[in-house]
Amino acid sequence: MLDSAVEWGTRASSLIEGYANFAVNERQENLAYNEILTNPDTLSDYTLKFFGPEGPYPVYESETELETRGYPTQQMEAGYPGMTPGMQMPAPPTAEAPQQPGDFWGSFSNQMDSNPAEAWRLLNTAQPQTVANKLFVME
Repeated sequence: MLDSAVEWGTRASSLIEGYANFAVNERQENLAYNEILTNPDTLSDYTLKFFGPEGPYPVYESETELETRGYPTQQMEAGYPGMTPGMQMPAPPTAEAPQQPGDFWGSFSNQMDSNPAEAWRLLNTAQPQTVANKLFVME
C-alpha cells in the first residue's frame, strides 16, 4: 500500500513538473509574441528579416524584379479549361421564393422525412426571421 502511494506521488510529481515546464515555455513564447506585436522596432526588424533575401519568403531577388509590376502569367481563353467555342457558361442557381413561416416548417418537415440530404437547400431559402422565431420558440 505504501509502495503504491509513493509510486503515485512520484508520477504525480513528474506530471506536475512537466505541466510547470510547459507553462513556463508558453509564457516565454507569449511574451515574445507580445514584444513583437507591441514594439514597432521589433516588429519592423522581424518583418524585414522574414521577407528579406535570407528569410523564408523573400520578396525580390534582384532590382529588376523589384521594378516589374505583378507576377508573370499566361493569357487564358475566356471560360474555363476544356470549354469549346460557342459553349455558354451555366447560369447560377436561383433561390426559390420565400414561404410563409407555417408553410415553411411544414414543407421542411416533409423534406426531412423524404430526403434529409437535400433539406439544407430548403433551409437556405428561409428568411432569417423565420429561423430566429423557431429558435426562440424552442428555447
